[in-house]
Amino acid sequence: MPGLSRFAVLYLVVHLSASLTSGRDRPDVVLIVVDDLRPVLGCYGDVHVRTPNIDQLADRGIVFENAYCQYAKCGTSRLSMLTGLRPDAVGVYSNNVRDVTRFRKRRPDAVPFPRWLKQHGYHTQSFGKIYHDGWDIAEDWSVPSSPGRDREMWEIVDPKRPENPTMIADRFDCPVIQKPDVADSHLFAGRMTDQVLHVLKTEDPPGPRFFAVGYRRPHLPFVAPRRYFDRYQPDDSWLAKNALPSSDSPVMAWFNSDGYIGAAKRIGLSMPPEPTRSQAIDWNGYELRSYLGVPPRGTIGRSLQLQLLQAYAACVSYVDVQIGRLLAGLAETPRGDRTVVILCSDHGWHLGEHSAWGKMTNFEVATRVPLVITAPGVRPGRTHAIVELVDLYPTICQLTETSIPEHLAGDSLVPILSAPSMRHVPATAWSQYSRFRDRCLGTALRTERYRYVRWVEVASGTVLHRELYDHQTDPLEAQNLAGRNRYADTVRRLELTLLAGSRR
Repeated sequence: MPGLSRFAVLYLVVHLSASLTSGRDRPDVVLIVVDDLRPVLGCYGDVHVRTPNIDQLADRGIVFENAYCQYAKCGTSRLSMLTGLRPDAVGVYSNNVRDVTRFRKRRPDAVPFPRWLKQHGYHTQSFGKIYHDGWDIAEDWSVPSSPGRDREMWEIVDPKRPENPTMIADRFDCPVIQKPDVADSHLFAGRMTDQVLHVLKTEDPPGPRFFAVGYRRPHLPFVAPRRYFDRYQPDDSWLAKNALPSSDSPVMAWFNSDGYIGAAKRIGLSMPPEPTRSQAIDWNGYELRSYLGVPPRGTIGRSLQLQLLQAYAACVSYVDVQIGRLLAGLAETPRGDRTVVILCSDHGWHLGEHSAWGKMTNFEVATRVPLVITAPGVRPGRTHAIVELVDLYPTICQLTETSIPEHLAGDSLVPILSAPSMRHVPATAWSQYSRFRDRCLGTALRTERYRYVRWVEVASGTVLHRELYDHQTDPLEAQNLAGRNRYADTVRRLELTLLAGSRR
């Protein structure tokens, strides 16, 4: 760890641990997970979206400028984060419950960290979306979890009678945008926050507690009270600066519609299973296109793009207000000042970059996530260290003085909480994405300067494509440099690093 001797690092870690665990018991922990949230937050320098409550949390803790998910898809990312395993070790790339069940039978040693904390004296409780919908497991929680109704993701308001209770729409008959003139608690995020605040005020378990609180928005559909839409009037400065796919890149790098061929067929469309570049641009972003109000293929016009950007921002602001309510209620509890708060997303989201909308790629906009950690004894600061969501499991263990299980792939971030200027070792992040019915797997390595991606055919191990993006000169990842002779040595070096890291 450059800049600090091993003795200094050990001193900092011991000092921080002592400040966290002095007193009668261990700290409470609140984990806040926001679905599909890229770092469009004031504390990350975004100039469009207003997030004062998350920004206030950031002012009290450490902001991780370079945090990355391990898989840009809800289910796999969350399973990786909660178990501390990388996606290829988990082996679950779909949203199919059967795949999750097989994994849990195959790896009973991979105890998720809520259950690990429960086994070590914590009262654990879950609200909203923590696992992917339908993947929750009762053994993790001290009391039954509260994820909401079945398919709560597709909560919409009856446009004819918005005052009526919300309803669950059919997945492929759901409007992409709704902005009803209703109170915050008319929608699930507000109702869930009410529930968490009630529990905080009325229940006091004898030992420390771990709360996991999952906000579904800004996941599609974009539904939020109208007043949050009224905050924003997007203009062309909001539009993606790199709307075309990166030059010299393989289609599988940015074509994120391959999992929706069946959905397109359902409405009489024939999406090519392995499209050409022009076909892929035409069909790209089908997660978004599958909702009502967006053309299923072809150009998404400027006016509609601005409406979508406004709706995304409105959902972020709606969730920001709910997080502010949650944090204010937490501060009023007797143990509020003895609570670790972690806020993150499960992955990023394309907003038109590389012709894509949604997640499901290995690019920076899909894999970089917001991450803020506050804890007793931690001074506010920012870090440019490259970290991963798999690092949260050992971090929580160390912050709570809980033993660390052997199966974990990540590293504790407690040294960085003590010294934000410290470089994290290894100074790299790994992300993966499976393409074309799991026949191809892309593994991305993010270093301080480069993003390197290696695509292989899973059955044979044959390398199909390579990508290299130089963030020093090309932060938008607009030019794939992997095929250029002048970068051959860089590609070889990063290939060796990636292969070595895959064995961690």
